[in-house]
Amino acid sequence: MLEVYEEEVLKAMYDKSYIGTNYKAIEIISSGINWSSIQRKFNVRSSFKKVIRGLMTKGYVTDHGKSARVASLTRLGVSYVRGLELLSKSEKPKESLF
Repeated sequence: MLEVYEEEVLKAMYDKSYIGTNYKAIEIISSGINWSSIQRKFNVRSSFKKVIRGLMTKGYVTDHGKSARVASLTRLGVSYVRGLELLSKSEKPKESLF
């Protein structure tokens, strides 16, 4: 089970298309997904690099063999985010036709 802030990181990376071979340096990803606002919102004390390394060990993010200098979502990470999106869509109340 992922922490809420880890899910937000995965969603933000998905929204910015940091997927598969479209990998970027973690500093660029950090500023691109606005890590500082996620960090403040969820009161996270860990650095972005530690969070990314945790997601790498869980299999949601890969570093492409570059010692955690770059990152992108794996298939598992993309599937997780798409599952979250489907779950949120199914939880919305359905409008009545009448």
